Amino acid sequence: MNELLETIWRENHDQLLTFINKRIKNKEESEDILQEVFIKILSKIGTLKDSSKLQAWVYQMTRNTIIDFIRKKKFQEMEAEIKDIEDETNENAMNEATGWIGKYVDALPENYREAVVLYEMKGLSQKEIADRLGISYTNARSRIQRGRQLIKKKLTDCCIFNVDVYGNIIDFQKRTNSCKK
Repeated sequence: MNELLETIWRENHDQLLTFINKRIKNKEESEDILQEVFIKILSKIGTLKDSSKLQAWVYQMTRNTIIDFIRKKKFQEMEAEIKDIEDETNENAMNEATGWIGKYVDALPENYREAVVLYEMKGLSQKEIADRLGISYTNARSRIQRGRQLIKKKLTDCCIFNVDVYGNIIDFQKRTNSCKK
């Protein structure tokens, strides 16, 4: 069987590569397809019933491999385009919601607003916030949590949010015509 494969390789390699190159303009991709064809020949040589039709069988396998490659490539390109559109849509929804969140943060009572801004926007730890505001650690943690809950309530009263597994807003629908503070 190895001798048969070596013979097929020697007799068909150059012609098959030329055949593939006419359809696929990228040399590296053509060589990858050719390798795929020979892998298929190796795995399916036992299914060839009439050895006089070997040449036709090899070319049919090559055509099918080219078609599979083109379909896969087009699918990957479409998948990439869809992902780009989804990312852009998600980013727009997230940006719009971020604007609302700022409005709701500004509307918080001073003690909650200050704690939330220091924690969420300035990146301070709860301990650092407690020291800066001159309050206990427990009180700082409580203010942050209550501030977040107030913001969340305002947002969920205003809109229905769809989020991805990471918590990023991917879409939203307003419950009312105008969201109020």
